[in-house]
Amino acid sequence: MARPRSISKEESLERALLLFWERGYDRTSIADLSKVIGVGPSSIYNTFGSKEDLFRQSIVRYVSTYAGPAMQILDTGTEKGAVDFVRRLMRELVKLYTTQGQPPGCAIFQAGGAGAPEFSSSCAITNEVKGGLVSSLRKRFEAYSKVGENLASPPKTLALFIVASLRGISQLACDGASRADLMKVAEHVARSCVLEG
Repeated sequence: MARPRSISKEESLERALLLFWERGYDRTSIADLSKVIGVGPSSIYNTFGSKEDLFRQSIVRYVSTYAGPAMQILDTGTEKGAVDFVRRLMRELVKLYTTQGQPPGCAIFQAGGAGAPEFSSSCAITNEVKGGLVSSLRKRFEAYSKVGENLASPPKTLALFIVASLRGISQLACDGASRADLMKVAEHVARSCVLEG
């Protein structure tokens, strides 16, 4: 009898990521992960450690692959103004959240679960990523402020506003909102960052 084909660690991680993204950490069991990866629970523990460790590695994979183009805009964008920067970032993420053939929304927002980080390991993991996002956004807005951009709010407030908007857009994508409609929301968010005149 032929042995079942084993899959690579990267493929296993990809399958786990998609399951976490679709169901969320709290609604995904080790049995679910075992089934989708195609190995026994002991193999999962031996390869990845705990369920929490597997989730953390899955989120790292999401940020570096699926969200990679958006992270590049965030880190090395050359936009001339805050509106153009936010527009490019938001449009890239709306495309990610509404891509056919993968779970809708953002894996960070949708998979992390609810509750306070001290009571939820998955929330704590995704909060690390969200905290880094807020910090990077704040730095970008501070840079625009220094060159005379007429920002609508202080850099920290705008950074939190962008993350809050992305969370809402993620949920709307999961609820079935169209890409076209979410692009309009993204445009409104971008234009809201700078005062006219």
